[in-house]
Amino acid sequence: MQKKRWLIICAVIVLLSAAGFFVYSQFLTEKDFTKTSLIKVNIPTDGEYEISVKITNPEQTEQLINFSINNFNNIATFSDSEFYLQPGESQNLIISFKDNIHTPEVYVGKLIIRDSVSKEEIPVILGVEDSNSAFAIIPSVLPKYDSVYPGDKFGIDLKVFDLKNSNVPTVKANYEIKNLDGETILNGETEIAVDDGGKTEIINIPKDWGTGDYVFVITINYKDTISFSSYLFSISSLYKKNFLSEMNFILMLVILFVVIIIGLVIYFITARDSLFIRLRRQQSQEIRRNLKCIAYSRRAIRKSREKPAKKKEKIRRLNRVKKKIIRRIREKQRRQKREISRLRKIKAKRNTLDRKLQGWKKQGYKMYEAKEELHGTNIQKQLGDWKKQGYKI
Repeated sequence: MQKKRWLIICAVIVLLSAAGFFVYSQFLTEKDFTKTSLIKVNIPTDGEYEISVKITNPEQTEQLINFSINNFNNIATFSDSEFYLQPGESQNLIISFKDNIHTPEVYVGKLIIRDSVSKEEIPVILGVEDSNSAFAIIPSVLPKYDSVYPGDKFGIDLKVFDLKNSNVPTVKANYEIKNLDGETILNGETEIAVDDGGKTEIINIPKDWGTGDYVFVITINYKDTISFSSYLFSISSLYKKNFLSEMNFILMLVILFVVIIIGLVIYFITARDSLFIRLRRQQSQEIRRNLKCIAYSRRAIRKSREKPAKKKEKIRRLNRVKKKIIRRIREKQRRQKREISRLRKIKAKRNTLDRKLQGWKKQGYKMYEAKEELHGTNIQKQLGDWKKQGYKI
């Protein structure tokens, strides 16, 4: 009956765990077409460049996957505008960028991948660079402003390096923030120290800005040359600061469900049989008492006035005796467990089992194994100390 009950409990746990995993895998995991999270390309004016993006069908059925890219008219073209993929099948999409405008510029947009079920948008930044640019600009976000929220601040560190020996201490720069539709939604100007200096720019993000990806673009116009750089950042929902608010409702249910199951399992394991719990506790105490007694003997040897060589030999012998004592106690404790199991099978009365446990507990306090192996007076002294502490031995 006991085995049957545990088999049923284990089967229920396995089935519920499998159901939870299925819910998580079907509804909570993101189904991405590609591992690419950003496409950023720099080409010289009148230049061109090709990149390859691996596309995978994440669905369970065959899908017609199509592609588009906004704000890149006559600048970006695809090797295929669409193709069919079987479940899990992959194919490379070739994107060709070519400067047909002949003007240094930063183009911002997004690659849109969609099938009949899902849609994915990947930020695209194309920089058409002036081959004679006078400065190199390196932007890096400040750790304090790594997470940006509507109404928050965005901080970026700007370093400028002189490429043409212009020998100017500072330069004026214009900056703008674009959304992935290529629209400039904020702009301003600043002055940056060249080479050893730099500038930290702090920008207030309006409260009405939506969440998503944005591109910070910094441009320096100097003596008919254009130098620029760009940095992609994201604005997240303010409520994501709260762990519970960012959790998907189904995920919360799954976590709650798993916690309840784990709690029930722990409850059944700890509450199913108090006899085994009592036995395990007093067996652990018995082991600890014997180890304390051995440690007492070791200290007595070290404090003795015998020669160091003799002390060392006694300690080596004590270590061997320790292993023997623990082995004997372990064998005795295994016999005790088998005896409890036998008495339970024959449905012995509870008071009979209690008497057994109490008798073994007294034997543990007497430490017969340690007495027989150590052959010393330290055992008696240790037992005397425990009697003073109130143990009935």
